[in-house]
Amino acid sequence: MLKIFQSVFFFCSLFFALSSHACWNLKERSNIDGFAELDDVLILSLKDAINCKPLVDVNVKLGALEYKTDALGYIRLPMQPFASQMDARMLLTAGKSGYITLATELVVEAGTVLNRRLVLSPVLPPGKTRFVLQWADEPEDLDLHLKGPDFHISYRNMKSAENRARLDIDELEGYGPETITLDKVDTRHSYELWVYNYSNNADYKGVELIYIYSGDRLIKEIRLSASQKRSVKVLQIQNGNFEYFNVPTNLKP
Repeated sequence: MLKIFQSVFFFCSLFFALSSHACWNLKERSNIDGFAELDDVLILSLKDAINCKPLVDVNVKLGALEYKTDALGYIRLPMQPFASQMDARMLLTAGKSGYITLATELVVEAGTVLNRRLVLSPVLPPGKTRFVLQWADEPEDLDLHLKGPDFHISYRNMKSAENRARLDIDELEGYGPETITLDKVDTRHSYELWVYNYSNNADYKGVELIYIYSGDRLIKEIRLSASQKRSVKVLQIQNGNFEYFNVPTNLKP
């Protein structure tokens, strides 16, 4: 009986480790947020939105300047230009063969860049859609929920619905990404995308971003509103058309 219990515990632990993890571990967080600043260096880290592997040789444009990520998926920038900014937005694009080009803004507040961790989605086959959620260090655990005609993809209900949708990454320790892929939008059915503040140790700060990809394009970036409510109804897909809500609510997905 003890051996059976130990075996069950082992496989449950292995499953949890494979499906839920920190995309940026403690050492990486120290590198990005702590030690680099002591050397007046700003590190931006780029990873794969599906497996969290560092992305090498990503071409990054920040304003008129161009950079390329190193073996750790980092680009290193001098802190001084950012330290003098109180509130600013800087356009950043990042592209790599086999990945969808990301176009977003670096948010600078009180001389600090808030979004130093970026992810790129691999190019999708025609007809597939991907939703990627990123946020700050708090709340610790935000969850994406995708509700379809006969499935509800989330951390709790099911990890995947065969040939329909799957939860690629469930992030539990802040920053994201939380990633869901929808294999096909069936125009006969409707779908809803929600975000739920599972940990509830902090409120939405208005820095949470959802990137929506289809095929080889980033079709929408949604910044969630600052809110003390637990959930956000992000969008609905009806008859193949996307309707965006971005409405905070205390209803559960």
